[in-house]
Amino acid sequence: MNELLKKFNDGTAFMHAGKLDEALSVFFELEKKPEFAPFCYYCIAQISNMIGEPEEAYELFYKAFTNMPNIASRMLSEDHTSYSYIFQGKKKEQVNAKCPLCDNESEPRWCYSLIEAVGYNEFFNPVRMWMYCPMCNHMFAREFPEKLFLYNDTPRKANPVFFSYYSNVLASIRRNGYANGMSLFEIGIGACECLLAAREIGYETYGIDVIERHVEDAKNLYKLDAEAVDFLEFESDRKWDIIIMGDVLEHVSNPDLALAKAESLLQEDGALWISTPTFESAFSCVAGHNDVMRKQQFHLNYFSRESLYALLERNYLIPVDYQISAHFNGSMEVVAIKESRS
Repeated sequence: MNELLKKFNDGTAFMHAGKLDEALSVFFELEKKPEFAPFCYYCIAQISNMIGEPEEAYELFYKAFTNMPNIASRMLSEDHTSYSYIFQGKKKEQVNAKCPLCDNESEPRWCYSLIEAVGYNEFFNPVRMWMYCPMCNHMFAREFPEKLFLYNDTPRKANPVFFSYYSNVLASIRRNGYANGMSLFEIGIGACECLLAAREIGYETYGIDVIERHVEDAKNLYKLDAEAVDFLEFESDRKWDIIIMGDVLEHVSNPDLALAKAESLLQEDGALWISTPTFESAFSCVAGHNDVMRKQQFHLNYFSRESLYALLERNYLIPVDYQISAHFNGSMEVVAIKESRS
């Protein structure tokens, strides 16, 4: 057994060093041993993803989980958040192979095990397949739960580090003349850093979030005006000078509807600010398969600059500024203004 374990460890060392042929040779030999088979399936799945065979990776990941439901405790450290995870069968999820932006038939591109990510939530299946649309240059999750936010979010305190960050975002919008009015609507308030910073600067603020705890904190702790509601179900006759969508669009199953709604709530001389991860970011190019966004369970969409701009433009929003995020690695920050329809 010690000799076989050494051989398996050699295989994983080969894999991490990029010597994939050597690693596969080891795993193919050891998968014939029942006690090593699930681990070999899992590792071969990782390599299959690396070499552009995501469908094979998908099948092998589930083969590993099925053969050893507690494989997480055998592969992860005891302090890992998924250490006690036990696979109890694949949950029913929505399946969509068509691009949510253009309805084009898309192709599997990446497949990852989500249990490796810190904070994996068992509400999701443990394997994520990312689809690629060559028409839109867009990535999206093939499978996801019908209701994405049926979970209890852990308490989050506002981080003072981000007050100056949002102050700079708003100052840039004013400095460049993208919006001069002082009303601000935030979609997805999170821990309220943006709303708190905006209020200090002098903005009249309002925010919404699908997570009730965030709204309760906004109202009870910080005396902010906020509402617990899904943005696509939100109704208002009000229009705002600035709308903030920070790290929201990637969570939305229908980004087209979300941007159409945002445009309808924006003043004619207002500005929409969006932050969202991009799979073509400089960071993602360097991180490759280690990019944590590829294992982000709550993300349904993974934009490129091209796919986001096209989506904005067909919803009468003109991109006027692009920045690499100073908040999240691998995210882009885009300002768009309303297109004149006269």
